[in-house]
Amino acid sequence: MPASRPERDLLGRPLTQLRLSVTDRCNFRCPYCMPADGPELCFVAREELLSYEQLARVVRLLVGLGVSRVRLTGGEPLLRADLDRLVRMLVAIPGLDDLSLTTNGYLLAAQAEKLRRAGLQRLNISLDSLDPQVYQRLNGRDLDVARVLDGIAAAERAGFGPPTLARPLPSRRRKSCSTSPSSSISRSAC
Repeated sequence: MPASRPERDLLGRPLTQLRLSVTDRCNFRCPYCMPADGPELCFVAREELLSYEQLARVVRLLVGLGVSRVRLTGGEPLLRADLDRLVRMLVAIPGLDDLSLTTNGYLLAAQAEKLRRAGLQRLNISLDSLDPQVYQRLNGRDLDVARVLDGIAAAERAGFGPPTLARPLPSRRRKSCSTSPSSSISRSAC
């Protein structure tokens, strides 16, 4: 049961939004997050991650305290097996008005349809650049931006509206590239 009045933080702001990390693992090694040449990464053992049932219970309790919007994050949340099952569990919680997912988009093409059918409402896609060479350099794995663009197209076919595209602030060392928050992104926009 949703709270009549949400809890507030120390500055008096209502606590209505939750970022729920479903994994600490990522398939990228971006220099600003998990650099390949940084310290050795130590991930939580898979058997120690909260189960989907446990995550849904946490969300249910927080909705009871006034949370109405949840964003699934990671690491890269699409690395977590059967994520659509968690989505179905969460959208069934009364009082949860908005469920979104933040992803790097690399695995999205294969999962967009089942996530949409499960009830996921919105997507936020982290996209550093549309320039293939810059993109490969920034993801630290030499992965192709075309696969992310394919994921965006698959999301549109699945019935998602245009995704919100997010990218880190440009640094002095890398070329700035403007991206439009629509699926009509040109592969040669940068």
